[in-house]
Amino acid sequence: MTRKDETERTRWIRRSPSTSRWAGSFTLLGIWFAVLQMGHGDWMDRRRHRSTLHIALHFFLPGLAGLVAVLAAGAADGLVWRFAFLLAGMVGLVEAVGFLLTPGGPVARSGRTLRVLDVPAYLAVMAGTLARPGEFALSPLQLEGLATGTVFTLGLCYVWLAFAERQQRQPTGGPSSGTR
Repeated sequence: MTRKDETERTRWIRRSPSTSRWAGSFTLLGIWFAVLQMGHGDWMDRRRHRSTLHIALHFFLPGLAGLVAVLAAGAADGLVWRFAFLLAGMVGLVEAVGFLLTPGGPVARSGRTLRVLDVPAYLAVMAGTLARPGEFALSPLQLEGLATGTVFTLGLCYVWLAFAERQQRQPTGGPSSGTR
């Protein structure tokens, strides 16, 4: 690779919206795991384990796909980033369908709505890999940015619902209340 090619690649990486998105995704993934370690609410409960991992994928998959897109900036025909986004979309779709079909999910309308919106969001990530340059007003990578941004935003909504959730009260007079 010549020095001019390296300079062009560096400029593209600095201007790419994927650069800030993957960095933000991994940052929020770390914050989410820190919240889980601190034990906010009962999110460490074994019954809620599936939900915590589902939320984590909303940050991990867009972050990983964005990182691959940035690192593969010079690859011919965008084959590498297309494969990364297709794989991320497929993994997310399988998880979203499994999460949607899992009994005992959220009872609030907002939680149920988010579960349903996950499926088309991951389908959009997969569909963006099929777009050809010049086919739409946006470039294929910009379309992927919108799709993964939607997945990321759904993850933020899940986190907001987790923080807004009321804790269940312990029964009074039982062994955990400290009375004898």
